[in-house]
Amino acid sequence: MSCCESQCGGDTGQSSILFNILNRDPQCREDPSAAAAHPHCSCAPKRKLVTVRSPQVVLKAASEVLLKTFRFVKNIPCFRGLPAPDQLRLVRNSWAPLLVLGMVQDRVDFDTVESREPSLLHRILTHSRDDEPGVAVGDVDGIKLFVVKCRGLKISVKEYAFLKGAILFNSEVMDLECRDYIRALHREAERALFEHVKTVHRYGCLRALLSTVRSLNPEAVGKLFLRPTSGTTTVDEHVLAAFYER
Repeated sequence: MSCCESQCGGDTGQSSILFNILNRDPQCREDPSAAAAHPHCSCAPKRKLVTVRSPQVVLKAASEVLLKTFRFVKNIPCFRGLPAPDQLRLVRNSWAPLLVLGMVQDRVDFDTVESREPSLLHRILTHSRDDEPGVAVGDVDGIKLFVVKCRGLKISVKEYAFLKGAILFNSEVMDLECRDYIRALHREAERALFEHVKTVHRYGCLRALLSTVRSLNPEAVGKLFLRPTSGTTTVDEHVLAAFYER
């Protein structure tokens, strides 16, 4: 009987997760195909996770970029004229792509290293939270690919500004009070970008960047760049503190 089968059946006195971890069949570790067939088994291979090499340095740099980005956002007259709830909804929706774009513009570099995911036994014995100690390598590869594409295009300061406007003013955000006005602002940002670049090819490349940066996982961006190295502040609290800072 495999360890996965023993967790799902057998004597009720021996059915706890901890018991099965400590008494699991060694053959499970020797048979990768069995583990792959049962991804939720405690002996299944762990996901590959990565984290930044110098988290304190990256957190400081990313926080500075976030503050700079929000100063830019709050200086847009059209944004300041929106109701406060709409401002907050737009910021909560767009902070992650704006942060990554700002980090590219400010040439903030980062290296990643593999991070080992704690075992289920470790989580049980230490009562640790369900938070994973890193970001899925696929999400990080997506961020790195976006950075490479941006640098290859040599985006100008004005192009960065128009891209940020197109990201910020997203009329698809839920519960907006001024949805039509925000939709018009988004179209205006894209029109200004097109008139500035003057070539269909470059405009198409920049539009493709918008689609790519919007597809990045905000949770992965937060864990990679803004996860506090100490304390209990969450990423959301960190983002809002930066937005409301005077």
